[in-house]
Amino acid sequence: MLVAACFAAVCAAQTKAQIEYELRGVEVIEHIGDKLPLNLKFTDDDNEQVTLGQYFKPGRPVLISLNYSNCPRLCSYQLTDLAKALKDMGWTPGKEFVCLTVSIDWNEDFKTAKKSKLKYMGIVGKAEVAKGWHFLTTPAKDDIKTLADALGFHYRFDPETGDFRHKAAMFIANGDGQISHYLRNIGYVPENLQAKLKDSSEGKFGEADQTGQGFGLNCFAFQYTDNMTRAYTMMKIGGVGILVFLFSFLGYWWYREFKRHREQKAEGDDDQQVQAEAT
Repeated sequence: MLVAACFAAVCAAQTKAQIEYELRGVEVIEHIGDKLPLNLKFTDDDNEQVTLGQYFKPGRPVLISLNYSNCPRLCSYQLTDLAKALKDMGWTPGKEFVCLTVSIDWNEDFKTAKKSKLKYMGIVGKAEVAKGWHFLTTPAKDDIKTLADALGFHYRFDPETGDFRHKAAMFIANGDGQISHYLRNIGYVPENLQAKLKDSSEGKFGEADQTGQGFGLNCFAFQYTDNMTRAYTMMKIGGVGILVFLFSFLGYWWYREFKRHREQKAEGDDDQQVQAEAT
């Protein structure tokens, strides 16, 4: 058991070091007040060529997320939470504000974007939302990076797994294209999200993170957590082994004492029988 516990501690230290290694260069740096590059070109989910700037107009904020459809974990959770929030919000995309989901995977096209859009529209359950939530793609890596850098969203492609390492974040820009708010992690409360959008529509800006926690959630595969799984398995096996040994020892001890007691009793009975015969 002690050996298994020590192994688990070593694995935990290794896992922490590996996470830090995997997260190198993956971060979100807040650029509140900065202007977005509105001249960037994309393809929307209807296969129409668009510019980022055409979604902006005074007084109407834009909610932006950077994701990719083939993301194995966090992106799906993030967009599902957003869809649930949009379902319960009083404001509607396409009316009071606009939603843009931009793929960071340059291999995705409008067909992939359309498929993703239909998936999340099914969660929202409001047909009118489709007019205001647009899924954009582009094969131009530089354009994706230009937008990501402007938002302070720094990600990294892993050629070994084909996945992107990135944080969970969403962004709100006002109608003039200035970044006004950052949404950290996931779990979007409809009332809070609408309040931030309303503030942005009124020209107000949010505050940078003061908690020091920042953007804690990461989107990448944890293959190395297999070590921890093995460690916990060893701990379980070790625990079971100790119990088996303990019960075996107690059983053996009980059986030995029981046998000894019977032998003593048998010897006593023999002595009594001998005495009785002698008398």
